[in-house]
Amino acid sequence: MKRRDFIKYSTVGAVGMGLTGCSALRQNKMTISKNDIRYSDFSFEATVPKPSPGTMPTAELGTTGIKVSKFGFGSHMRQDIITYFKERQQIIREAHDFGVTLFDVYDKEHEVYQYEPMGKHLAPIINDVVVSIALLPYEGRTFEQEFERDLRLFGRDYIDMVRIHTRDPKSKEWENWDKLFRWKEQGKIRAVGVPIHYMNDLDGLLDVMPLDYVLFPYNYYHNTCWHGYPAEGQNPDFEPLPEKLRKRGIGVMTMKAYAGDPLQAPINDIAKNLNRNKDLNYNQAALRYVINSPVKPDTTVTGMYNLDHLYLNVEAYYNPQISSEEREFLKKMRNSVKLVARDYLPKHYAFLDDWASPVSDLDRV
Repeated sequence: MKRRDFIKYSTVGAVGMGLTGCSALRQNKMTISKNDIRYSDFSFEATVPKPSPGTMPTAELGTTGIKVSKFGFGSHMRQDIITYFKERQQIIREAHDFGVTLFDVYDKEHEVYQYEPMGKHLAPIINDVVVSIALLPYEGRTFEQEFERDLRLFGRDYIDMVRIHTRDPKSKEWENWDKLFRWKEQGKIRAVGVPIHYMNDLDGLLDVMPLDYVLFPYNYYHNTCWHGYPAEGQNPDFEPLPEKLRKRGIGVMTMKAYAGDPLQAPINDIAKNLNRNKDLNYNQAALRYVINSPVKPDTTVTGMYNLDHLYLNVEAYYNPQISSEEREFLKKMRNSVKLVARDYLPKHYAFLDDWASPVSDLDRV
């Protein structure tokens, strides 16, 4: 039996969960409550220095011919900063100055409605960037009408990367695949992809759809895509997901580099408690794990809300070597994340627990 068949997920509620006494936190007693579901504090004012001079690495997305920055500007967006147009524009323009060329954008999904503002933010550089979207009609528009609207908002006659969540042949949305590939033939789309929530989401899909890329979670804790489920006596012929995709020429795109958005606040609390090295940063350590991992994604996207996020993340790619101190820190973080993950993940993020492998490779990365 796979873990997804018997894991029972808890939802956000009023029950507190104490983390006192666990091995990872034994020397520094602390308590985190499930009431404490919140955004991490932040300011639009930069409190960390800009990245040291460097070059953003790039890669081809699978075999598409599309050149992407290895680090992409992610689509997730805090509801409380949507209206800060000028501040967001500054972050986006600076990201491009640092070599970030991939901008992954949501609209209806997560109710962030970023196509229109992002179209304006990117307008002066629109021919120098790769635009990636999740196509999801709303407000009564058809699939075709939604795509025409998206082209108009980004001021282009094509979108570089388009993905949909359709994986069930029995769903009424299944016909949208034919539309996407027809638009690709017409030059309106350069690459068609799919995000997956579970390892078996691709079962059957790879054999019938000429996918260009797949988006999936990957980080120092959620690394099932490479290791599988060895604790459950997995098939000895298990093939890591990235290898399976690359054999088919399909691009590898990862997300959730920090272990997942709903976990950021409690994880940041744990990181502050465990970290005694002022020169060590959790986000940078987590990104350097991804950069140096055997998965070697073509690109990794993360949400960025302020200049501090941007500066720290870019610095990780400019100086990608992971230190022994960062490895040891992530080992402690991994043990602690196990204690909070299931209790903090809301229902629509429960799928993340399926990616949590019992295997740690922090000694080998």
